[in-house]
Amino acid sequence: MRFIWISTLKDLWRARRDPFAFTTWLAIPLLIVVMLNVVFGGGGAPVPKGRLLIADEDSSLASNVLATAFHRDPLDKMFVIEKVDRQEGRERIDHGEASAFLIIPKGLQQAFSHNQPFRLQLFTNPSQRISPQIVEETLSLMVEGGFYVQHMAAAELRSANFGAVYRRVMSLQKGPPLIELETQVIQEKKQTKGLGALFLPTMLYMSIWMIAGVQAGDIWKERMSGALRRVAVAPAGLGAFLAGRVVFIALVFGAIAFAGLSVARSMGGVPVANLAGSAAWAMLSGTAFYVLLLLLTMQSSNQYTAHVLVNLVTLPLALVGGCFFPFEIMPAWMAAIGRLTPNGWAVQQFSSILTGSAEAREVALALAGLVAVSALAFVLALRRLRGSFAV
Repeated sequence: MRFIWISTLKDLWRARRDPFAFTTWLAIPLLIVVMLNVVFGGGGAPVPKGRLLIADEDSSLASNVLATAFHRDPLDKMFVIEKVDRQEGRERIDHGEASAFLIIPKGLQQAFSHNQPFRLQLFTNPSQRISPQIVEETLSLMVEGGFYVQHMAAAELRSANFGAVYRRVMSLQKGPPLIELETQVIQEKKQTKGLGALFLPTMLYMSIWMIAGVQAGDIWKERMSGALRRVAVAPAGLGAFLAGRVVFIALVFGAIAFAGLSVARSMGGVPVANLAGSAAWAMLSGTAFYVLLLLLTMQSSNQYTAHVLVNLVTLPLALVGGCFFPFEIMPAWMAAIGRLTPNGWAVQQFSSILTGSAEAREVALALAGLVAVSALAFVLALRRLRGSFAV
């Protein structure tokens, strides 16, 4: 046990000399996750956000009703409303500082009360598409609604008896409807994820997968420097040396997973239902990847061949197995194949633990399988290490 701890400390001191070797692998994908969630929000489709400038020169009940339409749900979540004068509004819309600029000239209420023609002026921003179109459609609906109010309560409008106008409109609700509409809302069973939550498992496991490959190739540095030959004749032997190396890798992956999940939750707003469980699974699965890739690395005859071999295995598996793109946005046939890969299987389990949807029995079986594969790979790697590889 003492030599295992010494071997672990040796690798920790080596990592301390180059702290950016591990942080760079984590920082880049984690930054992508945080930016995705900050820019596009925590879930669902992004809501268009525009700015509407209104110059109300009539300052009447009718103009207030017209402007109030944009203060109601859901338009109040889509637009920032500002009251301006005609000159300021024209200058700002000309400079592209708003989505639309509405001018309500003086005389709107008088024209509406006496059923006279009237013209509203709307200026839109040509560089935007969605927000100006929403303003145009809303104003069209308001104008059409005003047309029907004029025909239903023309006499009340001419006498400026707005209370009677209100009662006339509300009386229509008392009669039986000519058309009945039956609405059934179908609840979506699948929970909508934000882009940050969607890409978090992918980006984190891309770092874990690549770090495992790089660290597995580090065994050749130990061989070329003669460290393995010296350890082979030491009292503790290569078994304690390899065990210390595995402990070091587990500590690295545990720290990376815990730090990455904490930052994604606090800075990116990504929901993390089970931080400890997710970090533990990432640590164990990352350690298993390392042992498997270490076994693969030691099958080569030289360091260059080992590097090429590891890349030939890790890059295609990362591409298909959910370490570049989430399974949710892959073609169905590719996602089905990717879920069968070792890293794809680990990403699936990680996602279920992360969201809190994993069952205890399922996690226990997955953990048992992970430990069994890791132990077998460790034994085979140690056998190779004690064979011709160390010398």
